[in-house]
Amino acid sequence: MNIFLTSIGIITLFIFQSFVTWAYLQHFFIIRTSKFKFFCFIFFIFFIARTSITINTGTFIDFKLLSLLTTFLVIFYFLSGSLSKKLFHYFFLFFLFLVQDKIVTLSFQSSLKTHFVIIVLSFQFLLTLLSLLLVFWLQHFKIANLVGLSPIEYAVLTITPCVSTMLLLHNFSFTLLEEFWLDSSLLLINITIIVLYNYLGEKNNKIKNAQIIQDENNFADEIIKQEKELSIFRHDLKNIISAIDLYADNHDYVNIKGITRELLGQKVFSRKITGCIPVDAILNQKIARMKQANIQYHLDLQIPYDLTLSSIAIDVCAILGNILDNAIEEVIRNQSQYPIDIVFRFKNKQLVFKVSNPIQKANIDIKYDGSMLSAKSPKRTGIGLKSVNDRIIKLNGYLNISTDSNFFNVLIMIPIVE
Repeated sequence: MNIFLTSIGIITLFIFQSFVTWAYLQHFFIIRTSKFKFFCFIFFIFFIARTSITINTGTFIDFKLLSLLTTFLVIFYFLSGSLSKKLFHYFFLFFLFLVQDKIVTLSFQSSLKTHFVIIVLSFQFLLTLLSLLLVFWLQHFKIANLVGLSPIEYAVLTITPCVSTMLLLHNFSFTLLEEFWLDSSLLLINITIIVLYNYLGEKNNKIKNAQIIQDENNFADEIIKQEKELSIFRHDLKNIISAIDLYADNHDYVNIKGITRELLGQKVFSRKITGCIPVDAILNQKIARMKQANIQYHLDLQIPYDLTLSSIAIDVCAILGNILDNAIEEVIRNQSQYPIDIVFRFKNKQLVFKVSNPIQKANIDIKYDGSMLSAKSPKRTGIGLKSVNDRIIKLNGYLNISTDSNFFNVLIMIPIVE
């Protein structure tokens, strides 16, 4: 009966620890498989970690090393994120459960009570519950974890759980109380590190959002600037036409040609690409940037010059600006000589954008998860695409991302309500 209850307690503990790990990883990562399947993998890892086989008195097989390898493979394969981010969380989780075991062992090292196993399991449950409370506390400060940290930041933070793990595995000649104090201190330090990590992620997210807001303000300024130029031009147009009419009556074609050349040289014409002000505002910015970086580009634009986008102008500018920024940055990073293809259409009351840019390798991880979206190569961030996706959802539009023949393609369709 005692063996049966102990077995039930151990299995229940495995399930609880698996749930804590599952909840923790869900907070920081997008999972590439179903949540139930991922939980089953985590439970299997905890099960084999506690399994050992004694063949005879001289042969003992322990599966702890196998479980460590399996954990890393599961985190690497089923979670979306950079390798540095995965390594940081891998070492933190490894330390978290190692220190739990160490504290439990120290707490009952000299105990020979009848219900020793039940007490140990209960204490394990308590420590795991504290870990779960930590996860829920972090959820209170939920951030958009697509931003993450830089590889250097992850490397610096990873030092703490790695060193803490080595200290735990080393046999010090401490008293029981000193050992307990060391383990508790290491646990507190690592909890502080994970809180610091959460804070840095939130700070990076705010910086990135501030950049997006700044871009939106630049888009708005560009639209206002073009509107003012057109307003001034319309005001002068009557006088210009009167002058042309006067020269025409006198057959003074030289002055007529001079006036028309001067008109065509004005900014209001040099900045006009499609005639649609919000679209031209972004295209002028990005074309100037591509010319400065010697990036080849190809334009295929077929939209009405009188298309009204006033109610969604900022959203359209932000969407188009983010997509073109991603394309330009990828070409600069890979120093590709292939052009960026930019196609615009207006068909069936829908504004259609398609932007294709060359990529070095077609190994970009594209992940849709409800409202979350990321498209990341090893050096590519996903916050821009998430912003695009959020705005497209707001406009009841459509987004499709694909890769083919080393090209990254983004197709966007936005309904235009007249």
